[in-house]
Amino acid sequence: MTRHGTRDPRFTEVVDAFEQLAADDDFQAQLAIRHHGRTVVDLSTGLEPDNLLPVFSAGKGAIGVVVAHLLNGGHLDAERPVADYWPEFAAAGKSAITVGQVLSHQAGLVTVDGGLRDADFLRHEPLAVRLAAQRPLWRPGAGFGYHWLTIGTLADEIVRRCTGRTLADVFAQDITGPHTVDVHLGTDASLDGRTVAVDAPDAEELAPLAQLLAARRDRGWSAADDFPVPLWERANHRDLQRAGAPAAAAVASARGLAAMYAALPKVAGPDALAQVSQLQVAGDDLTTGRYFRYGLAFQLPGADHLRYGSARAVGHDGAGGAIAFYDPADDLAFGYVPRRIPLPGGADARAIRIAEIAHRCARAAHPQEA
Repeated sequence: MTRHGTRDPRFTEVVDAFEQLAADDDFQAQLAIRHHGRTVVDLSTGLEPDNLLPVFSAGKGAIGVVVAHLLNGGHLDAERPVADYWPEFAAAGKSAITVGQVLSHQAGLVTVDGGLRDADFLRHEPLAVRLAAQRPLWRPGAGFGYHWLTIGTLADEIVRRCTGRTLADVFAQDITGPHTVDVHLGTDASLDGRTVAVDAPDAEELAPLAQLLAARRDRGWSAADDFPVPLWERANHRDLQRAGAPAAAAVASARGLAAMYAALPKVAGPDALAQVSQLQVAGDDLTTGRYFRYGLAFQLPGADHLRYGSARAVGHDGAGGAIAFYDPADDLAFGYVPRRIPLPGGADARAIRIAEIAHRCARAAHPQEA
């Protein structure tokens, strides 16, 4: 059953759509929406509203929020070479790669020689050292490919070099604390009672996805990569959640994701928000083979599976089905977290449909914004 949370009557159509999904006993999810900073929808079914779940790459939104915050404060310049902040990064022909190219998946550092390892989720420094020495897989700026794990390490090291703090510390101290954001890059025992496991598909259901990843070995996934436990299962392990790798190990509630994106215009300001939402690259991703559009750290809407907002919107989905975004066109912040991982992964199509309805409700509530 759907728990009775916040249900603004102007968003009744959203509530009805979620209730229809909740009629299926197998459907377990959270949904939270803020409009003009105020919570208008806060629903859950099969989960407590304050449960935390692994959100996979939807947690990359935290990278984008930190980047926007640092751009706004003048601590970071996306047009400067990474090596200006991180001198060791200049090795192997990377001296001209800019911060913006790294944050828009153009750097060609999807993996490292010898492949990625499970330990790369748990310890920042060894992978950062290997990435600094790594030669790009393609000429930076000549194409883009999803840096699914390494963008977190790269962004974290850049943040450390320009602030003296880890990305997780900046996020906790400047974003989650002041703005009451229930998104965590790293956990402790105090959160264990609220953290629940995602429900991964079985091996037979996952076979098509495994075949797809195998077919991408020449597009950036390294045949040397070694993960003894499938990533969709690994996300449930406490050691990974404790480490909180920014690219893939965040835990969050839908409330938390919506609150994070509602805080974005406050911590970014108008100029930095416009900068991170500016299109950097669009086209067929060299890693996944799918069409994507990227700003700085954020996905931008426009791909068939990510039609969640206006040209000014920013967000990120995750392999587990979570999707969260902020759209300044309607001042709408959206968070959705399912427990069951949908196939083939990425934003749950049901959430995208709800997002479309939410925009329609927001515009009806404030027709002058339409």
